Amino acid sequence: MTDASNAAPPVTVVTVYPMTGRQLFLNVPHAVCEECDLTVRLVQRVASDLPCVQVHIKPWFNHIFDALRRGGWHPPVVTIDGKVTTQGVVPDEGELRSALARAARPADDA
Repeated sequence: MTDASNAAPPVTVVTVYPMTGRQLFLNVPHAVCEECDLTVRLVQRVASDLPCVQVHIKPWFNHIFDALRRGGWHPPVVTIDGKVTTQGVVPDEGELRSALARAARPADDA
């Protein structure tokens, strides 16, 4: 019998799909999408303040089918546990924090 209080809290996975940097056989300059770099830095900063949040950075072109399958048509795409939170813009920090708090809450508490 396991005690639920000893169970590890679930990990929330945030994935960012930027289109700058190394993409397939190209190197896309950062000037093409300044929002991409700002989004990556914001997500990493917010995630470092919160427990049980993992950040994955996946180049958009390299993972285009995964991004499109999730509905991410316009980089930078931010997903939380596989669901698109924002795309095409730098997310608002407050909205990102509240989305992460909602995702970390167990389904029976919602």
